[in-house]
Amino acid sequence: MQFDYKTFHIDCRARHDEDGHYVARARITVPAVGAGRVTAHDSGDIDSFVNESDAISCAKAWAIEWCDENWD
Repeated sequence: MQFDYKTFHIDCRARHDEDGHYVARARITVPAVGAGRVTAHDSGDIDSFVNESDAISCAKAWAIEWCDENWD
């Protein structure tokens, strides 16, 4: 699931683990301004869930919270 939030581009994913669970992950990208560099932040594994949609919902909530806490 990809979406934009404020000035961020967020990509939420669920990685299917060996134990059958889905692991929530997010990548947050801050677009470059002018000739600046694109900045990205990867969440790493956030939490695991039995179903994929729960993992993606968790990744989305985590990403929005991260954006709100780390950028003005």
